[in-house]
Amino acid sequence: MSEGSNNPQFASLREGTTDPCAVETYYDHWADGYDDTLQSWQYRAPEDAATLLAPYLGADARILDVGCGTGLLGNAIRERANVKMHGLDISSASIEQAAARGIYEQLLQHDLQKVPLPVAEDSYDVAASVGVLTYIADAETLLRDLCRAVRSGGVIAFTQRTDLWENRGFEDMIARIEADGLWKRKHVSAPMPYLPGNAEFADEIRVIHTLCEVQ
Repeated sequence: MSEGSNNPQFASLREGTTDPCAVETYYDHWADGYDDTLQSWQYRAPEDAATLLAPYLGADARILDVGCGTGLLGNAIRERANVKMHGLDISSASIEQAAARGIYEQLLQHDLQKVPLPVAEDSYDVAASVGVLTYIADAETLLRDLCRAVRSGGVIAFTQRTDLWENRGFEDMIARIEADGLWKRKHVSAPMPYLPGNAEFADEIRVIHTLCEVQ
């Protein structure tokens, strides 16, 4: 089994821990081998999210990669469009890996559970958070803050595992934010493969991609 599954902390991450110290420590430790491990697990979420976002990636679009990690989503986006990209992540070691790609104009270490995020109002055309909300105790507060950071008419894309989608009430959460006039739901995918190459996830956990337009 790969490093990620052998690490004793993997069990808590699999359960969706929201302890920021645990998440930071784990991903700092894993950063050097992260990309290779995720490739072996056939992780498709960044590519699928970038495909979903492609119609919104105009020339010089301003993108906020929320929980950028080592830059897998950023890389998938830059393969599709020449955009201006900023990234936030709790793991400094992961940010170093992302910086080495040379695709981000700005990278900042930040605990995403501390809002408001350190970004200006209406400063982005797109915000995307892929494989991240698993670790956020109050995802609704974060998503509402992204509505502040993204201009009207811009979009927010995010993923959530199918088990946590139900357990943490994401359907109702999306509806509440829509009822408050902050965004309009554009797309909620059917459950899609998450980590088909990882035996602990392959059969029981999938991922849902969501896209909303800021109002």
